[in-house]
Amino acid sequence: MNRLSSALTPIALVASLAMTGCSLTRYDRLVAKADKVESNLKSEQRKALTLDQASPERAAKLDHLTGLRNQLSAANVGLSTVRHALPADKKDIGYDVLDQVYDTIDWNIPLAPTDPAKKPLPSAFSGGVLKLN
Repeated sequence: MNRLSSALTPIALVASLAMTGCSLTRYDRLVAKADKVESNLKSEQRKALTLDQASPERAAKLDHLTGLRNQLSAANVGLSTVRHALPADKKDIGYDVLDQVYDTIDWNIPLAPTDPAKKPLPSAFSGGVLKLN
């Protein structure tokens, strides 16, 4: 009996998540993505703080992460702007751009500041400003 309930618990959890996942709005999914990116940033910052304080690598990495943090903050402001200020016909475009921004920030977190694999932010989000024209 105990084995049966142990086996059914993950199934019930997956079913519950699947049902609630359908009720999330696009805004809610992007907020969750932003939270995940922020968590990844904090984790990488903790790793960088363990490096030798005199190391130029440490300072460069922390500067890189601070820049990403600023981009994340700007994206979060943009997300609220899309939700509350954009007309309905532009919201999907705004959400698409911000989805790319969050993916780009997350991609760049573990990289070194000068890594050639570093991706630029989408052109519709240059300078920390959402541009949908």
